Amino acid sequence: MVESRGANTRSVLQYLATFIGVYCILTIILSELPIASRYFMACVTEGACLILSYLGFMVAVVGNSINTGYAELAFQSSIYLVNQECTGLSLVLLVAAATVAVPAHLSLRILGLILISLFAAMVGCMRIVILGCVAEYNPEIFHLFHTYIMEVATVGFGLWILTIWFEFVEAQQYRFIK
Repeated sequence: MVESRGANTRSVLQYLATFIGVYCILTIILSELPIASRYFMACVTEGACLILSYLGFMVAVVGNSINTGYAELAFQSSIYLVNQECTGLSLVLLVAAATVAVPAHLSLRILGLILISLFAAMVGCMRIVILGCVAEYNPEIFHLFHTYIMEVATVGFGLWILTIWFEFVEAQQYRFIK
């Protein structure tokens, strides 16, 4: 029983060390290459604009977000400023680091990194879509949504994504062992 606890503690510490290391590396890469986070922001903003257009909103992305570090979603009645923090990039970094840290085959980690990053980007799009709808229809509660509700929802989606991924990896490992 003691050996099992020691092995379990070692596994948890190894996971945490890998998670923190990968997160730090990703953060350093993005700080050294701000163009990467700007491209991510541009893709998420353009995706959100496309979704909002399909929902019937008259909306357009104004400005070159690659050069300026922010984009503007221009609605009929307001302009919504989108910066890198609005896109959920921090969620992508955390989820990517957690995905890579899971003890699994390298191919499974790479697959997870790609799939989960894309899903997290979609969460970022939906975040902007929801905030755009709130800004257009009920601007007096925008601050509440932006600062509190969408932050909690974004973290919740991140945890949900990770839970699904952990269960998938566990099933794949079990299948591989069998």
